[in-house]
Amino acid sequence: MARGLHDRAVSDLPGVPEVVGTACPVCGGAWARPRFAIEGFASRLVECTDCGLGRLDPLPSEADLDAHYPDAYYGDPGRKFRGPVEGIVRILGTRHIRFLSRGVRPGGRLLDVGCGRGVLLSELAERGFEVHGVERSKAAAEGADPRAEIRIVSRLADAEYRDSFFDAIVIWHVLEHLREPVETVREIHRILAPGGKLVVAVPNFSSLQAKRAGAAWFHLDLPRHVFHFPLAALRRLLVESGFSIESEHHFSLRQNPFGEVQSRSNRRSDLPRNGLYTLLHERHPGDPPPFDARTRRRLVLRGLALAPLALATTVAETLWRSGATIHVVARRNAR
Repeated sequence: MARGLHDRAVSDLPGVPEVVGTACPVCGGAWARPRFAIEGFASRLVECTDCGLGRLDPLPSEADLDAHYPDAYYGDPGRKFRGPVEGIVRILGTRHIRFLSRGVRPGGRLLDVGCGRGVLLSELAERGFEVHGVERSKAAAEGADPRAEIRIVSRLADAEYRDSFFDAIVIWHVLEHLREPVETVREIHRILAPGGKLVVAVPNFSSLQAKRAGAAWFHLDLPRHVFHFPLAALRRLLVESGFSIESEHHFSLRQNPFGEVQSRSNRRSDLPRNGLYTLLHERHPGDPPPFDARTRRRLVLRGLALAPLALATTVAETLWRSGATIHVVARRNAR
């Protein structure tokens, strides 16, 4: 795997709030607090002093961001992780299909924004729904279920769907990657039918895990994550874009325990940043394994040792309503 795909160093930035180059897209605030610097990347992560939204400043160009999504980021066609890990991810991913489709009419039309390999779409098609996907990378969508109609476009608006076309839309850990999150949510409002269901999942920038880990937080994923949403800012964006929030969910067995394990390991200077994730990521045939044998063994053993603590922490943070990742269910208002 290419150097720098997941191991780019992140460091704390000292400093006081300042006026940055662009206003916060959620609240319009001009002031932000410098938070993190990114190895080899001109932009830094700043945090809005009004709504808490984190964002890269200055905002990188599309070309700058595209350079951080090589084909290796997506794994081989149809797969992202190695061996049994891929199977576990798919099992966990299909567990919430019933949740995603709850309240959607039988045979309804669903859209997955940033559908990637189409895992969600395949399971939804099995349940009789008409499934559509939007993905910016052709390589990412290879191996997707042929029953899904997938459009390869840079922005959701470029897909040119009709007004009120969908009964439900899912944007699952994609909003944070986009340069235009506000415009994307407004476009979702346009193409979603009145009363239609929207499910948004993002890392929770205001979570206990994020605060505890700081620059070591796994879910920062810099510089691919352009925006970093605290729950309050996500709520505000949805409500001001014409949605009513139906429910908020703080538990994710697929995301939150692993984030705790990897964040704790990231604090170790003798281990590679995001090393366990890199080790589990799918490689092209013939590529050598990352790291030496001793490092690989240490990463796996440390991950196994931290797993019980990570699971307990995840449960506690869920009860505290401070999950490391969150998903929000909203409905489009009639107007």
